[in-house]
Amino acid sequence: MTVEECATYISPDNNLATWQQWERGESEIPDAIIDTFTKMIKKRKTHINAIIDKINNRIGNNTMRFFPDYASFLAVYPQGDYLEWKIYQSVAAQLYAYDLERLC
Repeated sequence: MTVEECATYISPDNNLATWQQWERGESEIPDAIIDTFTKMIKKRKTHINAIIDKINNRIGNNTMRFFPDYASFLAVYPQGDYLEWKIYQSVAAQLYAYDLERLC
């Protein structure tokens, strides 16, 4: 994610300058931000492990959908949010990079 995306979708006040201060180590990152990242990491690992389990059990055709933009993601997952889309895309890209999934 870009710094701008993080400031917009993770920071409670959408303040880019504050986010940049955190990245430069000029101010402490609030616990709420750390909690959000921790949840994102856990969700990403859960997605990866679920797909790897399917691959290991030969369930499905090892094809994962890739959504080129947020609108495409919402068309399939209307309850999804921007961060879920970014996590999904990250999982798809990693599995594709390791030749575990094909993208469609």
